[in-house]
Amino acid sequence: MAQNESASGTDADAPSEVAVEGAPQADSDAEPSEQAPDTPVENGRQALAFDPALVGLPDLPQPMASPDDFQKTLDLIDVRIAEKTAALEAAMADAAAAEAPAFEAESAADDAEENGLDADADAERGDAGIDDAENTAAPQSVLAARIARLEQRIELLKELRLVVQRNATLAERLGESERELANLQARLETVETEGFSLEPPLQVSLLDQAQAEQALRQSFAEVAVTRAASAERRQAAAEQALTTAIRERRAARDRFTTAEAVDRTVTERDDLAEALERARLRELLARQQLIATERALELARQQGRLAELEQALLAKRIAYLEERVELPRDALEAQLEDLDATEKEMRVQIDTLQRTGDQAEADLYRARQQLADANGNAEQAALEEWVAARQAELAAARTGVDSLVSAIANLEQMDRLWQQRYQLMHDPEALDLAELLRQIIMETTTAIDEKDAIESRLNALRSMQLAQTRRLRDAGHDAVREAMAVRSAAHELAERYGRELLETQEELIALLQGMRPQAEALVEQQNLSLQLLQAQETLANWWEAEVLVIDDQSIRVRELITALAMFLVVLLIVSLIRMGARRALNRRRAKSSTTDAGDLRLALSAIAGNTSQLFVLIAAFFVAMTFSGLASPTVKHWLWNLLIIAFYIQLGIWATAAMADYFNRKRTRKEMHDPSTVTGYGVMMVFIRVGIWITVVVSLLAYFQYPVAGLLGALGVGSVAVGFALQNILGDVFSSMAIILDKPFRVGDFVKAGDTLGVIEYTGVKTTRIRSLSGEQVVLSNSDILSSRIHNYKHFKERRIAFRIGVVYQTPRVLLERIPEMLRAAVDAQPSTRFDRAHFAEYGDFALMFEIVYYVLSPDYGIYMDIQQGINLDIHRRFEEAGIDFAYPTQELILRRGPPLAASAADG
Repeated sequence: MAQNESASGTDADAPSEVAVEGAPQADSDAEPSEQAPDTPVENGRQALAFDPALVGLPDLPQPMASPDDFQKTLDLIDVRIAEKTAALEAAMADAAAAEAPAFEAESAADDAEENGLDADADAERGDAGIDDAENTAAPQSVLAARIARLEQRIELLKELRLVVQRNATLAERLGESERELANLQARLETVETEGFSLEPPLQVSLLDQAQAEQALRQSFAEVAVTRAASAERRQAAAEQALTTAIRERRAARDRFTTAEAVDRTVTERDDLAEALERARLRELLARQQLIATERALELARQQGRLAELEQALLAKRIAYLEERVELPRDALEAQLEDLDATEKEMRVQIDTLQRTGDQAEADLYRARQQLADANGNAEQAALEEWVAARQAELAAARTGVDSLVSAIANLEQMDRLWQQRYQLMHDPEALDLAELLRQIIMETTTAIDEKDAIESRLNALRSMQLAQTRRLRDAGHDAVREAMAVRSAAHELAERYGRELLETQEELIALLQGMRPQAEALVEQQNLSLQLLQAQETLANWWEAEVLVIDDQSIRVRELITALAMFLVVLLIVSLIRMGARRALNRRRAKSSTTDAGDLRLALSAIAGNTSQLFVLIAAFFVAMTFSGLASPTVKHWLWNLLIIAFYIQLGIWATAAMADYFNRKRTRKEMHDPSTVTGYGVMMVFIRVGIWITVVVSLLAYFQYPVAGLLGALGVGSVAVGFALQNILGDVFSSMAIILDKPFRVGDFVKAGDTLGVIEYTGVKTTRIRSLSGEQVVLSNSDILSSRIHNYKHFKERRIAFRIGVVYQTPRVLLERIPEMLRAAVDAQPSTRFDRAHFAEYGDFALMFEIVYYVLSPDYGIYMDIQQGINLDIHRRFEEAGIDFAYPTQELILRRGPPLAASAADG
């Protein structure tokens, strides 16, 4: 039976849900069949859109505020866990009982086969048992699914119980924090009105303690800020998880409602009902987790406010004590005696450590000798660990001595400072207060720097110790484990003495910081040098100040300024390089605009002019992040990879720009003599660009150790396939390259290619176009035109002409002897000709043949025809004047008359 969910909260206007417990339950854990009303109950900031009774948690307190509410919730969850655990045990028992018949049937069949007695009857009984077991297979799968669902629900309930317990703890801590805030606020108001009720004498140790506690509270405030930031991130993740859980619960509800509408089987409806209950549990769990993150965030903020109030209270206490504390002589002597006793104890430790170091050095020598004699036997690994352990012992002893010596120096400095402090408080006139204050400021800065260095060394030791602990846990050989344990103990020893040095360093800093306000209060007129020193300290503090913290990593002012400065320096250097390249190019162009020299300078100028601004920004950012120390090793690695990729791309751009500049200048010079170079150089640039970028990509992949051999092989196979598919087109393209490089003809040449005779009009990537003598345009593929025999009539300097003329046989011999001279004179009379010869060549069938050979001193065909016409006319004129007749084809018929026929008969 469906019921509407509330319009309030996250499920407003949602379709109705069906009670999970009202459906048939696979684990016999059914609730009453009536649907419990889905009354929305306020849960934190959002409304719970279903009744908790639907997941077996009736009367669940909403919201949970008091300890009784939390305890009631935990009791409800415990009861539900117990119910589901009992159902799980029952289901597991049913599954075990269902497996027994199959096992017994198989055992009976095995016994019959082994005994060989009445084999047929036993086999039949065994087969029957196996058949019964097969009939129970389906119930067994149902039981297995039921067990899995019960286990999932139990796990969800246990997680819910843990989250509720955490909420109870957080609620209790929030209450305590609120009470502490109220108490601190009241104490601060009391101090502002009434002051501190401290009875004199007030020892200076009270002031030191208050100052140390103030520094500690400052650390607490910083930690609280970090915790609040982490809590905000967890809260955002919890909100996203709750949104996902609500969406999944709605989807499960819709599937269950649809199953009821289409009358699914009982098993399917049971599965959907189980899924809906689990989705509701997950939503309830997500809501409680969100409430827990909200309370954790509020607690972190309250702790930050607590630290601020405590700092304000301590600041007032310190101001009160600074005016009233005193340092009697007996307190000074007791302090000096404590320092002296600590120094003597440390000197004893130094003697002990020196002896330990000497022993470790001797042990190291023996361990190295044993390792050298091992010769690769099975104990070599253990011997190597022992050598490392002895080295660690020696290093720990020497490091410990250095730490104790530094600590003794701190104690001696503290001894001097305590005496100066006593004099400052009792006889300040005997001191140079300005110089003392300068000394305190400088020593404080130095001590803080040394403290940072000590903490860095201790952090490195802790990292080594953690790594050694992991290795010790994974070690298998006993000898190796023993050596690693010795090495770990050495690291602990070094860390212990480092902590002692750190403690004395912190005491020294606290003493210096406690003396400084006292000295400043007594300095009435500060000289210029002291003011400069204070300004320097202020600048140093600002230089080391934290701007923000990201993932517990602080970003300081000095790092940001260094990064910005390096970024600007890189941009300035690149700008100067590009400006110098442009000026060099302008000077070169001013000297000569046509010279071919200086191509390298022009190419460099072209490269500088095509530098990508994105590459410059990436390079500047990498330099800035590296030199400033802002980049972690991982970030530096990613930035370096990005810079390499940008550099390779920039190399491709530079190479392409340089080649384009080179070929453009070459093309400009060639174009005036040969217009076809426009297309030729364009084709060459396409191939050059493709080659450059293929080289860039392959080089980049090789740098990142990508297996380029397989890639090149695949590209080779693909190129072969493409080549076969486009062999005709590629043949024409490469033929165009051959035409460009070999230049068998140019645009405007008069050629004969095969049967085609005409003038070259255009040479392209695939075709060449010829204007034939008859006027039409003939388009030939580049491969065809190169495969044919080409006659280029424009590339000869002179044209050789040979022709014949004939005169009649009746020409007198005298005139025949004059004809060669006449022919020579006719040729010489024409301009741009050179006579070669003229001879009486042969007796023809109907003429006496003369052969004339001469040269036209121009390749132009029109000029040749004009000259030939002039020669012909001149020959005709000369022959006409001399009375020489040209021969033409004639036939002569000779008839002979015989004797009369009668006379012939008479004679016969």
